[in-house]
Amino acid sequence: MPDAFDRSAHSTAFEVAADLLAGSTHTVVLAGAGMSKESGIPTYRGEGGLWTINGEPPLNQYDTFSRNPGRWWQRRLEEGHDSSFAQAIEQAEPNPGHRALVELEQLGIVSHLITQNVDDLHRRAGHTSITEIHGNRRWLRCISCESRWPLQELIIDENTLPPTCDHCSGVVKSDTVMFGEPIPPTALSRAAEETVQADRFMTIGTSAVVYPAAQYPIEALQRGVPLIEINPEPTPLTKLATAVIPGPSGEVLPAIVELVRARRANSAANRAGA
Repeated sequence: MPDAFDRSAHSTAFEVAADLLAGSTHTVVLAGAGMSKESGIPTYRGEGGLWTINGEPPLNQYDTFSRNPGRWWQRRLEEGHDSSFAQAIEQAEPNPGHRALVELEQLGIVSHLITQNVDDLHRRAGHTSITEIHGNRRWLRCISCESRWPLQELIIDENTLPPTCDHCSGVVKSDTVMFGEPIPPTALSRAAEETVQADRFMTIGTSAVVYPAAQYPIEALQRGVPLIEINPEPTPLTKLATAVIPGPSGEVLPAIVELVRARRANSAANRAGA
C-alpha cells in the first residue's frame, strides 16, 4: 500500500502552482495514465501494467485492420469487450482529479486538455475543450475524413461490415489509435495550436516519455512558459518544472483549486475596495 501523500511537505510547491494558475488565462494540460489509475484502470507499463503482465500487443494492429477491416469488425463483434481492461473502463468513474480539472476549465484557467487516456473519464467528468490524442474507446472514427461519433450513435449492421461514414463513405474503425496507425492529423494540429497559445503548461499523471504527446510541454518550456508537474514519480521534466508536486492528482488538484479560488476571491475583494 503506497504511503499517504503529505501535502504539508510540499506546501511551497502548492503555493507556487496556485499563483501560476490564478494568473493564467490559457493553461494547457497534458494528462496521462496516472489519472486513470486513480479511477481503478490499470496502466500499460510499469509494475502491474497490462503489458508488463501480458506482453505488448502486436505492433502491426493497424496493418491487420487495413488489410481486411470487415474481418476485424467481425472479430470485434464476436469477441465483445470482456477483457479485464475493458471491464475496468466500464466500471470506472471520474475521480476528484478529473472533476478538479473541470473546475479549472470553468474558472477560465485551463483552456485545453490534451489527454493520452482512452477511457472517456475526462468527458464524463464534464471537460469540454479536449484533444484525445490516442482516441477514445467509447467512440468511433472515420479513417478518411476523421469524423467521430460516440459508439452508440452509429448503427452497426453485422451483415454489412465494415461500417462506413455517413459523411464521406469512408471506413469506420474504433477511435483508439492502434499500433502502427498514425495519430489523426486534426488531433495533432489542435494540440499544437493550443500549446502555442499556452501561458502555463501542466502535466498530470504522465511519464512524459511517449511521443508525440511528450513534445508539447517541451515546446512550451522552450518558449519560457512555466511548467507545473503533478506526478508521484520523477520524470524527464521534473528538473525543468517551476512547481513539482509528487502526489496523486485526486488529492493534489482539488487542493490547488481551493487555493486558486481563494486567490481569485482576494483579488476581487482588493479591486472592489480600491
